[in-house]
Amino acid sequence: MAHPVLWRGKTFFYPIGNTSAVCLTQDLCPTEKADVLLLACGDPRHILYTVYANGTGLQASRKLDFTCCDLESAVIARNVILFTLLADEGAVEKVPQIWNIFFHFFLDKASHDLLISQCRRLVELSSDLDSWNNGPYGHFLRMCTSDTLAELRRLWQLYVKTTTYSPSETKASESAYAADVKASKAQFEFVFTASRAAGPLSMYMLKMAGVHYNIFWETGICSAVSTRPSEVSHPNPTFAYSMVGDKFAVHYGTDILSCFHLAEAIAPAVGSSRCPGQFTLKDVVNVCKTQFSRWCASVSKALGSQNPSSSSLLVIRCFVGDALSLCQALGYSSTTKSTSTPFPVAPWKSACITFDPNAYGSSTQSPAPTTFNVIDTSNLLDYAGVLNIIAVASPILQRTPSATLYTESLSSSPDDTLANQLCGDIATVGLLLGLIPACFISQFTNRSNMHEHIVRRSLDATQNHERLAWKFIGGAEKLLTDLDCPIDIAPEQLAGVFLNIYLNMFSHENVARRLTLTKLSGIRRVITDWGSTMNMLHRKIQNDKTLITGRNFYQDLCCQLHLVGVFDVDWLSLQKVQEVHRVRRPFVFRDWKTLPQMLCVVLVVPRDHLQPLLPDLDETGTPVLQCDLRGVATQNAFSAINTVFGTISTSGQGDRKTATIKEDTTGRYGTSPLVVWFWVPSIVLMNECRLSVVLSVLSTPATGTLATKRGLDIFRADLGDEKFIHILRQRPNAAPGGPEEKNMQISGHPMKTSGVCAFVTLDKEYKTPLSFTTRVDIVEPEMKASLTSGATPTVNQVSMHSIAIVLGDKSLKFPFPLPSDAKKAKLRIARKSLYIEIIVPLKLNLGETDSDMFPVISHGGDLALWNMHRVNLDQCMPFSIADKKALGWVNPHVSLMMSDRERRIPNGLTTGTTLLGVKRSLHFIFGHASGLAEGKPPLCFALQVNEESEIFVVIYITDLRLDVGSHTMVADAWVMPSSSCSSDKAEDFSQICTYLKPGNVKMVGMGDEERKAWMHLLVAATERCRTWEHKTNCEYRVQGAIPLTLDPDEDPICSCGAGVGTESFVKKYPMLRPLAPFVTRSVISPLFALSYVEKVGNLEDIIALNVQPMPAPAAVVRNMCAACGKEGGDSGSLLVCSRCKDVRYCSQDCQREDWKGHKKSCVAPLSEAIIHQ
Repeated sequence: MAHPVLWRGKTFFYPIGNTSAVCLTQDLCPTEKADVLLLACGDPRHILYTVYANGTGLQASRKLDFTCCDLESAVIARNVILFTLLADEGAVEKVPQIWNIFFHFFLDKASHDLLISQCRRLVELSSDLDSWNNGPYGHFLRMCTSDTLAELRRLWQLYVKTTTYSPSETKASESAYAADVKASKAQFEFVFTASRAAGPLSMYMLKMAGVHYNIFWETGICSAVSTRPSEVSHPNPTFAYSMVGDKFAVHYGTDILSCFHLAEAIAPAVGSSRCPGQFTLKDVVNVCKTQFSRWCASVSKALGSQNPSSSSLLVIRCFVGDALSLCQALGYSSTTKSTSTPFPVAPWKSACITFDPNAYGSSTQSPAPTTFNVIDTSNLLDYAGVLNIIAVASPILQRTPSATLYTESLSSSPDDTLANQLCGDIATVGLLLGLIPACFISQFTNRSNMHEHIVRRSLDATQNHERLAWKFIGGAEKLLTDLDCPIDIAPEQLAGVFLNIYLNMFSHENVARRLTLTKLSGIRRVITDWGSTMNMLHRKIQNDKTLITGRNFYQDLCCQLHLVGVFDVDWLSLQKVQEVHRVRRPFVFRDWKTLPQMLCVVLVVPRDHLQPLLPDLDETGTPVLQCDLRGVATQNAFSAINTVFGTISTSGQGDRKTATIKEDTTGRYGTSPLVVWFWVPSIVLMNECRLSVVLSVLSTPATGTLATKRGLDIFRADLGDEKFIHILRQRPNAAPGGPEEKNMQISGHPMKTSGVCAFVTLDKEYKTPLSFTTRVDIVEPEMKASLTSGATPTVNQVSMHSIAIVLGDKSLKFPFPLPSDAKKAKLRIARKSLYIEIIVPLKLNLGETDSDMFPVISHGGDLALWNMHRVNLDQCMPFSIADKKALGWVNPHVSLMMSDRERRIPNGLTTGTTLLGVKRSLHFIFGHASGLAEGKPPLCFALQVNEESEIFVVIYITDLRLDVGSHTMVADAWVMPSSSCSSDKAEDFSQICTYLKPGNVKMVGMGDEERKAWMHLLVAATERCRTWEHKTNCEYRVQGAIPLTLDPDEDPICSCGAGVGTESFVKKYPMLRPLAPFVTRSVISPLFALSYVEKVGNLEDIIALNVQPMPAPAAVVRNMCAACGKEGGDSGSLLVCSRCKDVRYCSQDCQREDWKGHKKSCVAPLSEAIIHQ
């Protein structure tokens, strides 16, 4: 594997998550088995919430299989403690103690005793894999490798060992622990990280988040009180051990509140008249504990209903190690059916991943999954790079339309856009790798992060949380595999694309952008002359004059391309190596009979040389290490290195020499030397007679101080010095015929595939795709006759991704990987040769969206959603709209659907703005449904085409709810298409006509293209919240069309859900009971602009459009001084800011002190906002 090695200097322990829990199955079909891979999984909040979200309805029978990977073993050790406690009898009653164990730095005696008792039990059960698998937890909690179990056992033993200290040792340990906790607290004046957990209500939470952060870090417990009870005095040992060492090293930004959904504590519940600003910190803490209790109860129930002798509905698998290594090992195991792999467990480890044969062996009855339909990568891309993640994860993503890979970013720079992270155009890189953000295609998302942009713009926040769902490119059209829809790119253009990516990687010397050169399975979908492409690329790199240091890694690039079986440059051929070896025989090859193309160079760095350098290296943080080969006239850098602390022993000489590394488990804290090894082209070692091997730190702005103080070289040795240098044919610890040789054999070269493919044409700079070209032979007799007779084919748009060529009464359909524009298609017709060539431009410009932007795809007898996640409406909290003052957040939230560009488009403009039209209609609906527009919500909304009298659908909204997992609000709606109002049902409708008066019905007008979009949207909206199964005679199946029709007089939705679960509809509208059999429940939500594509969240525009702005940050706590936090007895006891009327102070001194910060957000109240259609 080739990716940079980081020195672990200033590192932290992340035992508690920093983002709200999400449902990991929200993009799967309701009954589809979930094989979920969590990379850099962190704490188990996502698993807990996912089990809870799947606890009712169709999802209750879903099988959940989670594979959890984290480099930090202490994270997994803590998670296992949690899950095993929940599996024990009486777990629900112990949830308060479980909460303490998992979240508190200090414990009371009961919680501490429960923790230690559980750890003792886990130690007894974990002597080996067989013992664990046959124990009480082995049927649902599995260890992927024996190394994982051994590492977890070591930590559990350390936790138990803390109870065996002598009184003096205990006192010293507790004192050191308390001092570390105090020293770890952030030294910032205001830490409001947890406020993002409130989503659209986060501005109300800003001040409260800062208050809680201080309480949490000063007391070590989650509380609304600033003092810790005296009985809570035991240090929690699960926070005291990590990769950082045997000390408390929790990251300073940690806050328990970040894991939960704080909007439920702030938004007024139904029946409540409380405003968001009237909640207390105690309310917030209680809501978090209630959510945790609900989630834990769901897991406990799921585990309690399982029989150890039968197949489990819930399985959790654990792996301690590197995420990228695990992906490659899983892919290797899936291909070779072997449990032994050539991929290292993690950086700084010598052992390779070997899976448990009882779970991953070919003879296992129910083998563990090695491919997945959900892969969650947390914010791994901030460290490993999105290119690296997709390259290794896409091969193990199941080829289904619902399969999803999630990425998260907590980027600190507004310039760190997705295109910058990809080192290229999103569409271009998506075509190469086969994955693309689903929302990029449709140009909207149902998940909001608008609050992130508002906070960053108004308060200069440093982070921006962005979560994306990646799916197979073209998957919105039909079921695809990588090779089902291959693409063809001219070698010159493909080489240009690769060069742009290469240059972008090195443009800022950004470590996270460094290419991971693995088996490039995604690019195997590209058909081209690979020899010509790669030769052109190498010439372009050699001729490039823009990079200062990029050429230093050219030999490394050639080496890695060879190792993964992609390409060999001419000078790297075996014949060339042998020719040079015959002419030049350096002293180091005196005992070599033949030379391979690649050699492994091992460098041993003595501990006595390294030890004095550790303080300076640690102070630098996490610099990148690399090895250089330096001669008199040459210098080549190699970043794909492997490092481990340990001792090395060798046997044999020359080309028979082998090496074995015995790893020092104490790592940097031990006494063993540092062993570094890396691959180099053999010919490079013969270019000069005198070469040195140097371990050094990569030069970046962050290493400037180190370079000035002592230089960047860590250790240097002459190539011929066998005390420190070993040259091998195989890597250390490798066995002849081992898995690494198999890996070389199965890598192979990209191969051509049969069938029709699309030829991609890019712009002159090789950055952006412009068009697809495809050729089709006309073989159908009637079409041949039409073509030879001179008939002119026509081109029709079938769907977002497809066109159809029509000849007479016959047509041919052509799907493309990206949206295409049939109106601008060009044809080349060969009437004698009987073929047609189609050139179709792409349709990716902002605002160019078709009506079918909400695809619903048939999948295995079920329906999959492409770009809209599923919602369990009954688990979404409804909020009260009785007090309009409590809804100050609704208008800004809904208004932020529109990007800054969309805000400037005049209302009268309709061309190319179908999506914008839908957004404006949603804006209108939410404004009136909340009562903000006219005071009283209407009974229903009637959708019709402008200047036409017919209504094509009626929407009844029973509740507005919080979709907390996606930080947005949704309408719990019931839709009734106009076809339900047929004459044979006249009697039913005559009973309710008196209620459907003009004053109770709000008309929503639109153009015809928007109407078609709504027909598609309503199908997706009913599918999103479906609690019923589609019948065998479902109209979707019978007619083979989704939606059933775009005719405004007919029903686009199947009848399977009509009248199902209408109790809440009848309860809300008892007078409309006759309509209950004809309405279908749906979920309608805002469609937000993509912040990584265009600018969003412009506060000045919102104010200019007369939309109520977000409340001032200090308004979050109306009974608390905005400066010092002192609470008032009631609102009247505090001074009120005379301008904004929101912020309160206990004294004039506090008001003056706070003005410098408050004046940035102090806005005089606007008149009541009126939402306009």
